[in-house]
Amino acid sequence: MSHKLPAWHTELRRNQTLHQWGFRWHSQRRVSRTPARNDGLISLGSCPSLTTRHGRSSIVFDPSQPHDLWLDFCNDPEQPHLRCEPTFSALSEVYQRYFARFNGQLSSNGMSLLAQVVHLRSQAGPVDLASFLGAGYQQFQLFLGLIDEDGIVGLENSLVFNPWLALHALAMDSASGCGYSQYRTAYSGAIVTMEFNRNYTDDVALCLARIAYQPSAEQANIQRWQMQNPESIAACLPLDVPFDILGAFQHGAWGWWQTAEEAQALAAEGDSNATIIASLLA
Repeated sequence: MSHKLPAWHTELRRNQTLHQWGFRWHSQRRVSRTPARNDGLISLGSCPSLTTRHGRSSIVFDPSQPHDLWLDFCNDPEQPHLRCEPTFSALSEVYQRYFARFNGQLSSNGMSLLAQVVHLRSQAGPVDLASFLGAGYQQFQLFLGLIDEDGIVGLENSLVFNPWLALHALAMDSASGCGYSQYRTAYSGAIVTMEFNRNYTDDVALCLARIAYQPSAEQANIQRWQMQNPESIAACLPLDVPFDILGAFQHGAWGWWQTAEEAQALAAEGDSNATIIASLLA
C-alpha cells in the first residue's frame, strides 16, 4: 500500500537534534510498504527508547489529519494517543516533558531509580513529594470505594501491569502493611498513591487515589479524550495533568469514583459517610 506523506515527514526525519534525542523515522520506502494499522494510522517511526514493559513509543500519522502527528506511548490502538504538531518546537516540548527526565530507564538511571525505591520503602509514611517532583507540584484525589484485602492484592497486581506506570512499585501495602501502594508514571514521573484507610470499618478499607504531578500543557489532548469518553474516570481528571496520568487511569477498569467536590456536596446535605470521605480527601 502506498501512503502519501506530508512534507513535514522529510523535514523532521532530517533533523539531527531529534535524531540525537532518540527519535527514529522510517524511510519513505518503508512507510510506503507498511500497511495501515487496524485503527487506520500509519507508523512513521519511534520515540526515544524506554526500558518499560511496552518497549518504544511509536510516532503515527492519520492520513485524514495531515497537519498532526500522534504519539502512541503503548503501541496499543485502544490506549489514548497524544496529538502533537509536526514541528521541531512541539516535539522538543514533548521530549522534555516525557522522555528527558525520570522515565524508568534502567539502562541509564538504574542506580538512581533503585536508590529512590530503597529510600521510599524505608519511610514510615508517604514521601515528601516536593523532594521528588520539585516545587509547584499539584495534587488531585479520588475516592474509589471500599476494598477488602484480596481486592487490594488484585489492585496492586493490575497496577504492576499497567503500561503507563514504571516497572518498579515504590511501595506495596500487601508486602509491608504501610497502608498505601505507590507508583511513578512511566513518562512524566508523576506519583500515584493508592491509599487504604482501615480506620472506619473492620473488614474493608476506604480506597483513595492521590495523584501528585507537575502541571502539564496537555489541556487540548486531555479535553479531547474526556469529550470522547464522558463516562470514563478520565472525565474527572484536571486538564493540567500529564498525558500518562490520563492513560494510567483510563487503563484501569474503574466502575465508580467520587471527587472531593462531590463528597463535599453530599456531606453538606447531611450524608455522614460522605463527610468522612470529604475529610479524607481534604
